[in-house]
Amino acid sequence: MFSFLPDILYYLNFAVIFIAITYILLSNKESESTLAWIMLIMAIPVWGLILYLLIGLDMRKVKVIPQRPEELFAEKLKPLLETQKDLLSESEIGDSESMTDVMKSIKLLLNSNQAALTMDNSADLFYSGEKLFDTLLTDLENAEQSIHMEYFIWKSDKLGHRIKDVLIRKARSGVDVKLIFDGLGSFGRISFKYKRELRDAGVKFSYFKDLNRFLARMKINYSNHKKIVVIDSRIGYTGGMNVGMEYIDGGKAFKAWRDTHVRLRGNCVPILQSIFLTDWFNCGHEMLVQDDFFPDQSHADISGTPVQIAVSGPDSQWDSIELLIFNMVTNANHEVFIQSPYFIPDLAMMKAMESAAMSGIDITLMMAGVPDKKIAWWTAFTYFEPLLKAGVKILHYTEGFLHSKVVIMDSIVSTVGTCNMDIRSFRLNYEVNAVFYDNKISQNLKEQFLYDSRLCREITLEEIETTGLSRKFRNSFCRLFSPLM
Repeated sequence: MFSFLPDILYYLNFAVIFIAITYILLSNKESESTLAWIMLIMAIPVWGLILYLLIGLDMRKVKVIPQRPEELFAEKLKPLLETQKDLLSESEIGDSESMTDVMKSIKLLLNSNQAALTMDNSADLFYSGEKLFDTLLTDLENAEQSIHMEYFIWKSDKLGHRIKDVLIRKARSGVDVKLIFDGLGSFGRISFKYKRELRDAGVKFSYFKDLNRFLARMKINYSNHKKIVVIDSRIGYTGGMNVGMEYIDGGKAFKAWRDTHVRLRGNCVPILQSIFLTDWFNCGHEMLVQDDFFPDQSHADISGTPVQIAVSGPDSQWDSIELLIFNMVTNANHEVFIQSPYFIPDLAMMKAMESAAMSGIDITLMMAGVPDKKIAWWTAFTYFEPLLKAGVKILHYTEGFLHSKVVIMDSIVSTVGTCNMDIRSFRLNYEVNAVFYDNKISQNLKEQFLYDSRLCREITLEEIETTGLSRKFRNSFCRLFSPLM
């Protein structure tokens, strides 16, 4: 009776593999990614297909979240965006190389990301967790109306309890406190007692892709990697640091932690507020757009720093932050300094860095020399040889763990945010970066970069060429999975 069952299963398996491979080919992914997925599905059809459905689908066609920040910007800021685009298209740029390059970055983010250029901002840079969280805790203590915070990782450790105690006091005094934790990054890191204390005090919180829900588990690969704080709609924070003691003392794994974060005031803060409120809506809550969350910033005592806030995610129309960094590399006239804990670029970014270096531009990449994720770290070594041959300088930071995400071009355009120099950050995670068109801020970031470089080991071409065969094989094997990371 069941003699035909093996044949049916065989042909069914063949049909599923054929349909999956056809879909992958028609999705027009990069050839490296396409081959990786086809090989995986052919090797382990069932599990390969499940993995593809979880992390491989092109989410520009199947949206992960109901509302993207870019869509909200396009709707709510339409008159401003149209005015800025018209002014920039009609502006006389002149012969200034630096002004031309600034305009290119501004236009790129306006057109790809609906990122309005905001003026009259001020920025304070932080290079250590201790100073950052001391300042943040003071700002939280002084909050009068609202505290909105979202983090990829939030821990109920010593730092988490310090923040919790302030949030409970503020919530009980009538301040609106809302928190967003990423479902994957914060999974298992916050105790039930901690959450109960928050809830009992009136603090509202949600998980972005709560892994206790089946549909969220189906989209586990698309993490909310943002770090955003907005206090009274007037003070904003973003950058590389999450809520955890390791961002202050390095934790058990590292002797120190080197990161970059920024405190913002001015007209860019309502943009951060919009991003938070969009994510709050995407967590299943109401869309909050009341005027209290978007106060007039014109009277603030601020310096006039031009800032754009760029966002990206798996269902964004454009990989805007990757395009920005690509634009900064290809349009540099003198130098580009890059800090990122990880380095897994696509072919276009590799060619941009190689071309710029061979054109005489000083391209310096600084990444973690003491890894926290060994597979990603080993994979990075496979990209070093062509970059070194082209003249790119590669540094490994050895004084603890480097987690900073910074790019500086010619000391005139710089960006600080959550986005790493890897395919996951560019394509799979929800990210946010602040982009500065200010010589003072860029110079400050450059000086810190140069200081950090004294705590680095330079990678040489000879070192890469003489790497043992077993290590080369290990690194190259890990690279096979780079499109999937």
